[in-house]
Amino acid sequence: MRKIIFLCLLFCGSLTALQAQRLEVGVLGGYTVYSGDLSRSEFGLYFENAGLAYGVFARYDVAKMVSAKLSINYANPMGDDANGSNTQRDLNFRTDLFEISLVGEINLYGVAQKNDNFLFVPYIFGGIGMFNYNPEGRFEDTYVELQPLGTEGQGLPGYEAPYQLTQIMVPLGLGAKMTINNKITLGFEVGARKLFTDHFDDVSGAEVNYRDILRGNGTLAAQMSNKEIDPNTEVDVTYIRGGDAKDWYFISGLTLAFRLNSGSRGGTPLDCFKGF
Repeated sequence: MRKIIFLCLLFCGSLTALQAQRLEVGVLGGYTVYSGDLSRSEFGLYFENAGLAYGVFARYDVAKMVSAKLSINYANPMGDDANGSNTQRDLNFRTDLFEISLVGEINLYGVAQKNDNFLFVPYIFGGIGMFNYNPEGRFEDTYVELQPLGTEGQGLPGYEAPYQLTQIMVPLGLGAKMTINNKITLGFEVGARKLFTDHFDDVSGAEVNYRDILRGNGTLAAQMSNKEIDPNTEVDVTYIRGGDAKDWYFISGLTLAFRLNSGSRGGTPLDCFKGF
């Protein structure tokens, strides 16, 4: 909760600092999909595990071809072997995810009607961001937090330290925006998040030993680590839970932006693109 409050205060403070003719504030609504060890290899089938995503943003037109956007988003990505290619492994995860990012939008060109009441601008974007997550796995009729368990021996001698739940990411993507009138801009964007962790889904390519986890991190950690092993036995088995797939998540959706200063000095929301 403290992290959410901090992000909201940071967002509001940034809005105050950016008060100008070229500032828009808006909302995003759409979906999120996950790519990693618990998803299929074909991108089109990831939508079987699609979740909701929504957020708020502030966008400032720096120049004709460049805009800066500060965003705060919430999403609930998930993955499940039941929808993947390894149903026998029976691993799954879900997480609430909060992210904040600052990106630069590079506007490619503008297409305007003669009366200038409509303007269509495609763009690409990239930047830097931070996300907070907490993967949970299904256990019987409930969900348990996976990071504290150490399902891959995290925290034990000879294994990695527990992974951090707040990390850096790089948002990349493309979109398009168009004016409705001198106050409103509609848009659509598709964005990928490059992650620097392979534990977004709690599953990596690390080699682990079932008996190490059972003795060091407990029965539940061992059961969640490898569901193919009888939980009533203590076996000395070494295995790799995941593979080479790197973890990503994607957020795509519609955007609706409102220009703060839409008077005679402001013109239209994308007025800076006239003359493209």
